[in-house]
Amino acid sequence: MVQLADIEMIAPGVANLSQAEHEALLRFTLLWTLFEAQVLENNASVRKIAEVVEQLGPQAFEVDWFQEQLVYFQDRYIEDGNTNYRFEHLHLRNKDNPEHVRLVLLGENIDIKAQLIACLTIVYRFRNNFFHGLKWAYGLQEQFDNFTHSANLLKKCLEKLRHGI
Repeated sequence: MVQLADIEMIAPGVANLSQAEHEALLRFTLLWTLFEAQVLENNASVRKIAEVVEQLGPQAFEVDWFQEQLVYFQDRYIEDGNTNYRFEHLHLRNKDNPEHVRLVLLGENIDIKAQLIACLTIVYRFRNNFFHGLKWAYGLQEQFDNFTHSANLLKKCLEKLRHGI
């Protein structure tokens, strides 16, 4: 069990996280750091994510390797054919191209590269919202699945890029 009682005063609720939640946060943090360094050249932005994805050849998309994450994000952020309150809480900024993300989640943009860019944009927002404190505002509630799916996507991207796709 991770012992975080000593920081509970400055991070309320952290000591109440389960072992699985601790592990999900640790995996996400580690994998994001590797992804940012190895893939984004320590220059994280949606623009850089799009540049990297656009450079990938068709062999990178021969298998639906990130469809599980796309479906998860669609289920999470779309209700009754529209984006929901959770989508708004991503805090997508203009430079994050929220309309691009919205169209992908709604299934109106089915271009495979656009889908990967949208998924990685959501992961980027999780990173910003987590590392810059917005997730702490509501005690990391409902974040286990977000961090688990995000970490899985980052791991898959790192594996794919290591093998030269």
